Amino acid sequence: MKRNKPIVLGELLKQYKSEINVSNGLLSARVMRAWDVVMEKNVVEATLNKYYNNGVLYCTIGSSLLRTVLHSRLPSIVYKLNQQLGGSFVKAVILR
Repeated sequence: MKRNKPIVLGELLKQYKSEINVSNGLLSARVMRAWDVVMEKNVVEATLNKYYNNGVLYCTIGSSLLRTVLHSRLPSIVYKLNQQLGGSFVKAVILR
């Protein structure tokens, strides 16, 4: 493949990610990491399972008391996650 002009490395990586379709997996990993950064240590330790699908972060919390407390803070949690991610990627958080 012959190129006539140079390509910026960032643009080349975007093209590569879209060609091999790993963008969704990378975003999911970033959302998981953001949960661990944004939430307090006790919440992270009580989180048994989490996964991200179609803008929704699903979290299984081992403590019913902690889950109840977190339900009242859901709008704030979504806002903090999106701030950490640098965009509007998380639309909702579902606690189980």
